[in-house]
Amino acid sequence: MEKLGVGILGTGWVAGEHVKAFQSDPRSKVRAVCGRDQGRSQAFADGLGLTCKVYTDMDALLAQDGIDIVVVATPPNVHEIQAVAAAKSGKHILLEKAMAVNVEQGRAIRDAVAEAGVKSVVSFVLRWNPLIKIIRKQLEDNAIGKVYMGEVDYFHGIGPWYGQYGWNVKKDVGVSSLLSAGCHALDALRCFMGGEVAEVTQYSTYGGAEVFKEYEYEPTTLTILKFADGRIGKVASCIECIQPYVFNINLVGTHGTIKNNKIWSTTKYPGQNDWVEVPAILPDSGDVSHHAFSEVATHLIDCIENDVESNTSIADGFKSHEICCAADLSGQTGKPVELPLS
Repeated sequence: MEKLGVGILGTGWVAGEHVKAFQSDPRSKVRAVCGRDQGRSQAFADGLGLTCKVYTDMDALLAQDGIDIVVVATPPNVHEIQAVAAAKSGKHILLEKAMAVNVEQGRAIRDAVAEAGVKSVVSFVLRWNPLIKIIRKQLEDNAIGKVYMGEVDYFHGIGPWYGQYGWNVKKDVGVSSLLSAGCHALDALRCFMGGEVAEVTQYSTYGGAEVFKEYEYEPTTLTILKFADGRIGKVASCIECIQPYVFNINLVGTHGTIKNNKIWSTTKYPGQNDWVEVPAILPDSGDVSHHAFSEVATHLIDCIENDVESNTSIADGFKSHEICCAADLSGQTGKPVELPLS
């Protein structure tokens, strides 16, 4: 069987992990890389052992024979142009988060992918973290009943030492605490709780530590979510904290609670007198090498080969993106914002 050809847009830290992910699947081959600078892009390809075309022109990559999948691993402010062009070229798409810098751009990407009929995945890579998969299985097994209150929090100080810092601090690129990073937590909460979000309210602040002074937006937010069926949720996103990375999960159900890798269940463990702890690899690092990019690539290839839609497709990812945008609008206006956005 002919290998699926992959084109990589972007030559940064995350792009390198996507290259390694597709290199690890024998069904795919990276055939092209595109970045803004020819020399840097060539060095990127050489450093990863690639023997492929190197471009500075996206259209040239899209026109190359044998490109079936395009990875959009560039800053969010260029995602709309690149993802829409890739869809119109008939390429399957792996799109990095944040999907885009506003809801209109996210919607344009979603609609272009739908019209083209290509397969897609948004790189909410934490969905493939072992603990996240364990919790989803516990919820499928009704271990704690119906979750009526959920919290997922993202605490990760993104300063000058972190790969995306240079663009992350800019209002027109990083946009907000939620879109630049905390969207992982919001997406996880939506994944755990299911259902539609009817309304969001957000509060934001800036702590003011000198090391984070370059942020052009308030890097700490707290978002309250009201689901259409009356359930509630909360997402804290703090990218100016001075502490180790923390991805906090607390799900309260009708007959039990899940707190990170601990569970209390009156049905699954009747008579328990302490939390049951499940050994697992936790989502406890912001280093991209810690994340399961290889599973994301394999998932997309499986979807293409089996002609099935991903449960983390661009259509699905847009729902998380829209909630983030609505939450940020609430933070700007000081008022609750209803969903869906018009």
